[in-house]
Amino acid sequence: MTVIDDHLDRFDGPQHSALTRTVATIRTALPGAVEVLAYGMPTFKAGDATGPAIIGLDGFTRHNSLFPYSTSIASEFAAELADYPQTKGSIHFGIDEAFPAPLLKRVLKARMRDINAGYPKKGGEVKEYYDNGFLKQAGRLDGDTMVGAWRWYRRDGSLMRSGSFRKGEQTGEWITYDRAGDAHKVTRF
Repeated sequence: MTVIDDHLDRFDGPQHSALTRTVATIRTALPGAVEVLAYGMPTFKAGDATGPAIIGLDGFTRHNSLFPYSTSIASEFAAELADYPQTKGSIHFGIDEAFPAPLLKRVLKARMRDINAGYPKKGGEVKEYYDNGFLKQAGRLDGDTMVGAWRWYRRDGSLMRSGSFRKGEQTGEWITYDRAGDAHKVTRF
């Protein structure tokens, strides 16, 4: 039982079913996402609990809502969302109907693109995520130059390679890992 399942147990009958089916679609599309409560609502975050929020959802008295944590989703999917009441930060859907899975999957892919477009951060932090919520790579840039420790991951979330850069040049110990997380190859620069 997850924190999200516990939260959804507050709802009864058709509303519980609608929210649970919507969560099932999100879990299938984002196996790499971490489930947390943020702002008191079920939220899926990319990579780990400190990662960016991908999407949230919750139930209310007269509707259920998705919270895509992005204002661009409403404009990008304006035609598909035309029949759904919206606020600046939410998309309402029926209290007794799951949000349509095909549309939700497209929204989630767009959200992952939005998150990736937000990097590098002002301080040089770089992260890139796969569309399934797992981290793809993480490191730092100084301008356009790779610096410090970097890590690369497989689509299943397993660590693939780690190493460091000094002024854009590989330095120190670089390790390639097998899927079990054991060092497969070590190279020194």
